[in-house]
Amino acid sequence: MGMRIENRNRELFLHRVFGYRGVIIFPWLARVFDRCDERSSSLPPLAKSTKSSQSNIHEIRAKSVTYYQVLTDTRDMPHIRAQTEAVTFLGNQERDRNLYAIPGLDYVAQEDIVPYTSTERTPIEHELFDKFLIYDSETTPNFVPREYLKSWQERHHQWLELSDVAKDVTHQIRVTVIPFYMGSRSAQGVAVHWWRYSIRVENLNPDEPVTLRERHWRIFSLSGTLETVRGKGVVGQEPRLSKEYPAFQYSSHISLSASSGHMWGTFKMEKDDGTFIEVRIPPFNLEYLMNFSYLIRQKLVVRQFHTSSPRHIHPLIWIILKPALKGAAWLTGRSARKWYRGLPEEKRSIFFQHLNRHKYKYVAIFGTIGSTFGYHYSTHIQIAPITGRKRYMLMTEEQLKYLCDLQKEELAKTYANHMMPENSKETQLVAKVAKKIISANVDLPNVRSIKWTIRVLNIDDQKAFVLPSGDIYVTRGMLQTVANEDQLAIVLGHEISHTLLDHSGENLSYLQLVDFLGIFASLIIWSVFPSDWASFFVTYLFERFLTFANRLPYSRTLEEEADEVGLMLAAKACYDIRESVRFWQKIHELEEKQAIPEFFSTHPASNKRAETLKRKISWALEIRHQCNCLPLIENITLGLPKILEQPLDKKTGLVHHIPVTILICSRLKNIMIEMSSLTQFGESQKGKKRAKLLKMNEFDGSIR
Repeated sequence: MGMRIENRNRELFLHRVFGYRGVIIFPWLARVFDRCDERSSSLPPLAKSTKSSQSNIHEIRAKSVTYYQVLTDTRDMPHIRAQTEAVTFLGNQERDRNLYAIPGLDYVAQEDIVPYTSTERTPIEHELFDKFLIYDSETTPNFVPREYLKSWQERHHQWLELSDVAKDVTHQIRVTVIPFYMGSRSAQGVAVHWWRYSIRVENLNPDEPVTLRERHWRIFSLSGTLETVRGKGVVGQEPRLSKEYPAFQYSSHISLSASSGHMWGTFKMEKDDGTFIEVRIPPFNLEYLMNFSYLIRQKLVVRQFHTSSPRHIHPLIWIILKPALKGAAWLTGRSARKWYRGLPEEKRSIFFQHLNRHKYKYVAIFGTIGSTFGYHYSTHIQIAPITGRKRYMLMTEEQLKYLCDLQKEELAKTYANHMMPENSKETQLVAKVAKKIISANVDLPNVRSIKWTIRVLNIDDQKAFVLPSGDIYVTRGMLQTVANEDQLAIVLGHEISHTLLDHSGENLSYLQLVDFLGIFASLIIWSVFPSDWASFFVTYLFERFLTFANRLPYSRTLEEEADEVGLMLAAKACYDIRESVRFWQKIHELEEKQAIPEFFSTHPASNKRAETLKRKISWALEIRHQCNCLPLIENITLGLPKILEQPLDKKTGLVHHIPVTILICSRLKNIMIEMSSLTQFGESQKGKKRAKLLKMNEFDGSIR
């Protein structure tokens, strides 16, 4: 059903929770990620545990909700438990070092707006009211915007923009977080990004008061750093949430040397009986907003909009459902077999007569089931990007992103102490090669829409992989294995191809389809074979058959496709694609003594990959020629340079943005894109907190 958003600009209202008077300036369309709604509707028990909920940094399906930017009556500010005295931002004006503050500005959800009317010409006392609005008895509401308000909105739009809201409920305590990007400042050539976040804590059962005693923040850097910050209360207070004051709202700030990250945590609260409860602070993103972002994605709500999104099965459901369905198939088949074997001969004869009399009915039933399955399969056929191959795709983008975020969190925990700094030669080498590949292929689907990041793991394993989210991981062991940048480009091109072709979602979809067929076959096997041992043995053999005849060959097919597309990516980037053959020949030599037969592997044999790529070299060379690449020198292999680049003059783990000029070989135009290596979060020293213009060296950037 469509949903209409009313234009309530300049309308007077009362806040439903805090009770203050205010006037609406303009609305924002926000994405609300309510983890409580997700758990109550679709999440399986596996994802409900407190530990998981505290640490999982995954994106919940968003709902579109209108939030209003409002001016608060200054007469009410001393009497409410909400910090609305100032909204702060930096403005990125390097010529001054000030922190700008707008007093009495708040963001209110549509559900918290209670309209009221007044006959006063100035019903709200606020220093900006008369500058923003003028009384007009002919209009409804009786206030019209001045030109100053319009210019003010245009000038500060990107710093006031609200996009994401995170919510969660634990023990009847709701926590709502709204993050805002404030801007950045340069310190010794390093960009420091600042965010403000507003937190509302609300007791949904005020008959059982609680007091907020401690805060426990976890700050996750996408470079792999996980930091913990603990403290007493919040903003110097230990608010009590009771029947008289069921809610409390405050704001704090954080600075990061990285351009993005995540925060989540818990509040430790004490009940009146002395017991303590842990209340989740929902995960929320800290994202860097470019200065021109508002020109690209305007979020002011000025017209009717409609929301209608399909509800998909949660991606973790199958993990729980698969063994349950398999066990149910075994038990059902076993019960059917025992029931039939227990029938006397005359009843068996009656049973077959019944089947014969109603054979058309049963044919219709099974035909309907088969037709339903066929319809499902045909409606989930997609055309793969780049290659144009038809494939079965059950996983949605949202489901895949959820699983990807879980995998990123697990990787962050596993390799938290093995992330190499951004200014290391290894990381700069990978960034250099990846940047060149991505820059040369922005004409392909998804290349520009994915946020590519680089991480080098300081481990000996020979690994390289790219998550569907665009997170590129390469190990030190892999860098020691490749002989030159061209071979590294072959490796990265292969892994980037998996992401561009969406192989993760395709493989998961295919495996679910095969699993479903295996479950149906198990039902037949346990119904037909005479004993449990025979049924179990045949089921085991059938599962191995599915693995060796379907699952593994399909995986090898995807790897071969990624080899071919990866070769094309490297060729368009003007790398020496002949090195692909040398690389896989070298891998074959390294693993020759311990290599397993291809029949038992998810990947093709290395020597076979070398032969396949060798047959495609002429095709790849033609691509290089079309892209106006320099001719290759015959029979010369260049090794890795001893000095890749001068290390950046930064501390370990800091962020830089690399602007890249891209020449698409099939088009004569330059396009600017940006890649970033993500790094640690930072936390500034404490200073004075005032709701006016503050000097940066006085700005309180502590996590409160």
